[in-house]
This record gives sequence, structure tokens and C-alpha cells, in this order.
Amino acid sequence: MRQKIGTAINPRLLYRARLFANQKQKHLNEIIEEALEQYLAQSKKKTGEGLLSVVRSTKGSLPVPADLVKKVLEEEAFFEI
Repeated sequence: MRQKIGTAINPRLLYRARLFANQKQKHLNEIIEEALEQYLAQSKKKTGEGLLSVVRSTKGSLPVPADLVKKVLEEEAFFEI
């Protein structure tokens, strides 16, 4: 369900957004929603939040060649604490 909001916006920016919406044959609210989604996704990427961070997207694993893993496991010091 959509929710109405009230906000003040720069008149030139609003004019440009309306022109863009008209060119794309979309409603202004679609353009604003898409821009807000992009902004929030970009902000997450910069701060490392959400699934966009490397650790979260790989679930803590990093790709390593099998021969390197074998070599490390074969080292005696690996099992020592």
C-alpha cells in the first residue's frame, strides 16, 4: 500500500524530474521511487551494510585454490594451538 508524503523540493529539480518522467512516459512518483531506491542501494554499498558487502555476500568464505588448501592442511603447525 502506498503512503503519501509531503516534502519541499528545489523547483528546478522538480521541473527536471517532471521532464524526465514525461520523456520516459512514467509517472513522477515512479521516477522519485526509482531514484530513492538507487540512492539507498548505493548508500548500502558504500557503508558495507546488507548483502552488498563482500563478507555477507560470500558468507565469510573466500575462493582459494584446492592445492593451497591441501598444502595448508598438510602443514604440521596447522593442528597446533
